[in-house]
Amino acid sequence: MKTILVPTDFSKVADNAINYATEIAKLTKAKLILFHAYHVPVVTTEVPIVMPSLDELEKDCMEGLLKISTRLHSKLSTTNIECVVKCGFAVEEINQYASEIKADLVVMGMQGAGSLTERLIGSVTTSLLRESKCPVLAIVQKVKFKAIKKIVLACDYQEMDKSALASLNEIASLYKSHIYVLNVANEAELCPPIPVAVKDFLRLEDTLENVDHTVHCIENENVVEGINEFVSEHHMDMVVMIPRKHSFLQNIFNEPNTKRMAFHANVPLLTLH
Repeated sequence: MKTILVPTDFSKVADNAINYATEIAKLTKAKLILFHAYHVPVVTTEVPIVMPSLDELEKDCMEGLLKISTRLHSKLSTTNIECVVKCGFAVEEINQYASEIKADLVVMGMQGAGSLTERLIGSVTTSLLRESKCPVLAIVQKVKFKAIKKIVLACDYQEMDKSALASLNEIASLYKSHIYVLNVANEAELCPPIPVAVKDFLRLEDTLENVDHTVHCIENENVVEGINEFVSEHHMDMVVMIPRKHSFLQNIFNEPNTKRMAFHANVPLLTLH
């Protein structure tokens, strides 16, 4: 892992994610890039007001990033830290910049929300969890860094792919983690034909051949509840999911599992693409 991108909106939630990312960078000796995207606010009023110029906005944002960088350098003098400010909408700018620098990991804070906000509004982080082309690690504010010893990979076995799981394998190797491959099924789901099941299992074993892992299957009508119960029961340190594509209407009415998991997880959530 060479480059970790950490977008921030200067909130406490984002600061916690920065601290978490710094611990990963310290172990991997990766470059840490602090990133902020801003855009000119649209004001509708009949009263004339003075708006700051783009240069002034960029200068203020950069000063905020440099303060964070100075704080981190005082604790981690060996960590390479860079500050970047871009003008534009957060999701688009983060995705574009992550692709430009070929970031190995994006680390962001996650603010929990009520069901209405989850279903209709979402957030920058949940959008990135599903749209980013590189791995995204979401950290809720109450989660503090600790060694990642137990990782649950929630998936069906058809999702296994060596290139997608490269980041997971690297993290598992760094921390000597055990990966719990978890499939949450319900009674209505039919078992795949035996040849398909065998093929999927062999692909799984090939993908994780150099990583300590076990395979688990539990029954629950609600995927998120099943994952959360498994996390609590086995004291997991991280949840890993592989988002699937959904149409716009499915996004609103079916509330994709990755998005719900991001709001309710009590441990860091890593999405792979």
